[in-house]
Amino acid sequence: MGLRCKSQAYIPMLNSYAEWHVTNCYFGCITDRYYTIGDTSIAGYNYKFLDMYHYMKNFILREDTVERKIYMMFLGPSSKPPGDQLLYDFGMNIGDTIDVVNPNSPYPSSSGKFVLDSIKLKPLVVKPHRYFYLHALDTVTAGVKNTIWVEGVGSLCLINTPGAPPNINGVGQLSCFFNNGVKEYENLDSIMACMSMYPISVKEISKFRASVTLNPNPANTFIKIEAKGYDLSGQEMQIINVLGKTEFVTEYQNSIDISFLSSGIYFLRFVREDQPYSYKFVKE
Repeated sequence: MGLRCKSQAYIPMLNSYAEWHVTNCYFGCITDRYYTIGDTSIAGYNYKFLDMYHYMKNFILREDTVERKIYMMFLGPSSKPPGDQLLYDFGMNIGDTIDVVNPNSPYPSSSGKFVLDSIKLKPLVVKPHRYFYLHALDTVTAGVKNTIWVEGVGSLCLINTPGAPPNINGVGQLSCFFNNGVKEYENLDSIMACMSMYPISVKEISKFRASVTLNPNPANTFIKIEAKGYDLSGQEMQIINVLGKTEFVTEYQNSIDISFLSSGIYFLRFVREDQPYSYKFVKE
């Protein structure tokens, strides 16, 4: 069954707007929501940013659709090695092993080797997806016995925890997943319904995002901000560093002084019609 499933067309995770809802329950249930927003090119590879992610904000994701792999790269100071870290390999065959990492998550950062036991095609909301069932060779190091990946979705826990099972009374379990605003996965054990947090259409998001330009970029003293065809008067703007710390808050202005910032990568973030937008710039 697993080998036959692999012959089907690969379902990508990051080729459009992806949105995850993860729920945990202690004395009540809380659902955290995060999604891909914006992208950047590094060494010829295209990476996606995550917005609203609460555990950390200093990483980006990329997908190799040919090799069927998902990678993470850190942007700021970190104890982790530089460059890409492999999170998911959906090109594995049954019996293959993989060194699993859970970078900057509540789970062990290095979980050791996992073995792929089976691949099962299971129906989701829109279309069937492949489920990858893996077990840890060293459960002491991994802290778990098993984990499950869903092609096109990722972990059933957090996106950066491929070595962890869903845990509603711990870090959390995946409740909802949307691709381009379309619901593709739902688990209603602890929530009433899956509702996308995008208040406007993906088409409008794309149109607006493409209208905003930052010049120059990189910059040393000032950045000019222009949104062609949109009035941003009164909008709050934030400058956020790669560690998620807010460096500066102001109302929208078409030119902003960044001379006080240290050299590095930053994000200009503002909210329009309840939709957050983030734009990367480099301070020289």
